[in-house]
Amino acid sequence: MPPRTLLLTGATGFVGRAVWPALVEAGWTVRGLTRDAERARRHAPDREWVQGDVADRAACERALAGCGAALYLVHGMGEGADYHRREVEAAATFAQAAHAAGVARIVYLGGVAPRGEGSAHLRSRRDVGETLRAGPVPVLELRASMIVGDGSLSWLIVRDLAARLPVMVLPRWLRSRTEPVAIDDIVVALARALELPPGAEGVYDVPGPEVLSGREILEKTSRVMGLARPHMLAVPLLTPRLSSLWVRFVTRAEWSVAREVVVGLTEDLLAEDARFWELIGHSTRLDFTQAARRALGAEAARGPVGGAWGAVERARGLAPGGRVSDGLSADAASMARDESMAARRQAALAIACVVTWLGAVVAARPVGMWLAIGTASVLLGAATLAFDGPATRAVARPNAARVLLGAGIGVAMAAATHLLYPWFARFLPFVAEDTAALYAAFRAPSPTVAALAVLPVIGGEELVWRGVVHAALVRRFGPVVGLGACALVYGLVLLPLGAPTLAFVAMACGLAWGLLRAWTGSLVPPLVAHLVWNVVVLVAFPLAV
Repeated sequence: MPPRTLLLTGATGFVGRAVWPALVEAGWTVRGLTRDAERARRHAPDREWVQGDVADRAACERALAGCGAALYLVHGMGEGADYHRREVEAAATFAQAAHAAGVARIVYLGGVAPRGEGSAHLRSRRDVGETLRAGPVPVLELRASMIVGDGSLSWLIVRDLAARLPVMVLPRWLRSRTEPVAIDDIVVALARALELPPGAEGVYDVPGPEVLSGREILEKTSRVMGLARPHMLAVPLLTPRLSSLWVRFVTRAEWSVAREVVVGLTEDLLAEDARFWELIGHSTRLDFTQAARRALGAEAARGPVGGAWGAVERARGLAPGGRVSDGLSADAASMARDESMAARRQAALAIACVVTWLGAVVAARPVGMWLAIGTASVLLGAATLAFDGPATRAVARPNAARVLLGAGIGVAMAAATHLLYPWFARFLPFVAEDTAALYAAFRAPSPTVAALAVLPVIGGEELVWRGVVHAALVRRFGPVVGLGACALVYGLVLLPLGAPTLAFVAMACGLAWGLLRAWTGSLVPPLVAHLVWNVVVLVAFPLAV
């Protein structure tokens, strides 16, 4: 019976650390090869470590002495411009040292072969496998594409992009497909490959159970994290090399290595078949969502991500590890995360709307109030529908009763304006001046332009103020304070125009329209009331100024 001692190369790496316990459980005495044995012993003092490098034949022969098998998990991607040549030479050296030590089998974990030429790092993995198989020791090569697990470089890139970018460009390479496989399944594959009978050597793909594009992987990762699906903008001219620059900025992955991974995503990386899983009797594999949950759970056990990007993740409401809260069912926790994320998205959109609106008001003096504020209303209303469409459309469905209610309130508000205006103008002299300036601003465009623009402008204004801002403030401060705060902010942002009357009227009207919004739970009555008030007061029956 061959000795049950095994040399594990790449023992301090992601896959090496994961597979070691499974090898021990399978009855192997594991010996780890590392270039820094002292450091490895500090981290794992209960394991056997030997100092050496796979490129050093003498060191390999010493490490392999008494071993019946070896796992070759070394990959030097990004370690200098000539890493391809050095990797191939190291594989040849290791194969000869294994033969000299009497090793019966080498199991090598490489990458799925691309259909075309492939990137430098994929060619390197392929050539390392060919070099090992050309040696005198029987070799069983396993080929995986993206491995999902805490510590995987490709997973780290995906995880960071999904956690940190609510909006991202969609380069052409994110359409490429792959079959992500969980580290748990890779561990099973490596451990059982060592147990196969002689003659089973060869090349086997070890795919995951799903074929996914890069875009689908990012979307699924966001969903597992409890985040909104990222908005992706198709940019066909963004090459993998250019993409690697923003990957460098966003992710924690070492750039020299991450660049090689991204550049390698230029074509599909799909397995030839899945027969190896049948060969070892492992038919049920983790799907991507399950693997991602386990990876995030392992990461969460180490504590939150620090630094500026960690703050960004927490601001986005990242659910650590994608785990459910204590005492909640998975469905309830998922609903709570969705509600929390909806609130955060709405608050962020509300702040963006108020700031943009204020900018339009500040810009209104040189360009014209109707043009500046009207343009802001239309653009912000469109943005509201784009980013918060389902929630907004749910409260904007018209019916006859809502339209009639809004029209009646609008007429009543217009009548109240005509009744109260003379009294205010008599005791506050600036009221007449401000009102005259308002009419002049409204009449500055041609009547046709003003008439055509009034509906989209008021529609956009209501989507922003009684839609997003009202809802965000009510969520944060409650129905009474939130309603008052919305009306107050609605008036205050108009103060830079230098017309306190306009700010006061906006505040009063905002309070009335907000009450309509709160009472009916719909945007239709305040929108119709706003429209009727504007038409009556500004067009049909102007105030006497």
